[in-house]
Amino acid sequence: MRFVLALILFLCPARAWAHAHLKRSEPAAGSKVASPPELIRLWFSERPELSMTFVSLKDASGKEWVLAGSQKDPTDPLAVSARISEPLPAGQYTVAWRTAASDGHPSHGTFGFVVLPEAALPTKSPAQVGAVTKTLGGANVAPAGSANGESGEDADAASSLGNSLARAFSFVGLLALIGAATFRALVLSSARGINAEIRARMETRAAILGLAASVVVILSALARLFLESEMMSAMPDMQTVSMTDMAMHTGWGFALRLELGAAIVALLSFALAARRLRGAWLVASISAVVLAITPALAGHAAASPRFTSLMIFSDFVHVLGGASWLGTLLAVMIVGVPLSLMLDGVERWSLVASLVNSFSPVAIASVTVVVGSGLIASWVHLEHLSALWQTAYGEVLLLKLALVAITLVIGAYNFRRVQPQLLHEAGAARLKRTAMLELGFGFLIVLVTGFLTGISP
Repeated sequence: MRFVLALILFLCPARAWAHAHLKRSEPAAGSKVASPPELIRLWFSERPELSMTFVSLKDASGKEWVLAGSQKDPTDPLAVSARISEPLPAGQYTVAWRTAASDGHPSHGTFGFVVLPEAALPTKSPAQVGAVTKTLGGANVAPAGSANGESGEDADAASSLGNSLARAFSFVGLLALIGAATFRALVLSSARGINAEIRARMETRAAILGLAASVVVILSALARLFLESEMMSAMPDMQTVSMTDMAMHTGWGFALRLELGAAIVALLSFALAARRLRGAWLVASISAVVLAITPALAGHAAASPRFTSLMIFSDFVHVLGGASWLGTLLAVMIVGVPLSLMLDGVERWSLVASLVNSFSPVAIASVTVVVGSGLIASWVHLEHLSALWQTAYGEVLLLKLALVAITLVIGAYNFRRVQPQLLHEAGAARLKRTAMLELGFGFLIVLVTGFLTGISP
């Protein structure tokens, strides 16, 4: 575990955590403009949250010039603008900006530009223009986001690390919750040779698993909300952003509210299902499906500048497939197998084999969905193959793919070599070892995925 965390941190320098990078601006960073601009226009690499986007303008003396509230460009979802309230006199100016992408990750930066005096306009020679701009401190400013000059872009890597860990635990809760519902709906319902008493006990334990997973999802969502507001409020020279602002006035906040609401409904439904109330499992299953789409609405998919709808759908089925695979395997191993082993004689091995045989088609279909949707997401997020080894996002994605490949090999071994031996005690014992190994690598996949959501594609 320490090795994986250290490897992730090594692959993800602090600069990589910012999401909505400033791609260009008008006036351009370091430019010298002949006439005072009426608007400050900013173009970002991901869709910015308008309510979380703030722009300030100061002159060389530190005086702040009043700007109207940020406005979206109706023709470009990646652009925002702020109108300057009065004409700017000649001089040097600094723009400070802060925003959060649709996935909730904040970033901020500064850049400078110079308004030339009328005396320095074309009636003067180039040498005279240079002399005037030098007196204004108008040395060329580096492009937005560069590491030197007056322009720069930063993000809070430490807070993003905490946010990524919170997301990882949220994914663990989602997988267990969806897995509990899938176990009851697809595995337990199709398994043969289960008497009514054992089936009822398995349903009750699956409901308890779902209830515990719902608590994890709720606590993780609240932690993410707190960390997000802390990251935004920590931005320099910007107003404090409350948790209420984050939750109520952003697309990310809507996704989080949906996640909290669905998790609470799931919590109540699993509690009622544990008491054998009719209809409770149906409500819990619907809540699980709703929860599967929330990571897409609060992650890279929603912030994607292209193919947004496709990315959201792909992310939705990716989560649903991953949870139906690893989450259901978790339910089989901590709910189905232990209760099966409480039976006597050959019946216990027969029931274990029946559960695993019912799980196998679910696992195969889920893995197919996971691989297909993962390829779509990689194709969109990584425009060039070289990004896999030239960017922090690509390097961590490679780590995730390696872990997925190992997990698939273990799953294939279980399917081809272990499953046929389940009618005997040795086969069941081997299943325990290999299935827990598969789940262990699955947990590492989820952990890396949590970090992957904290890195800009």
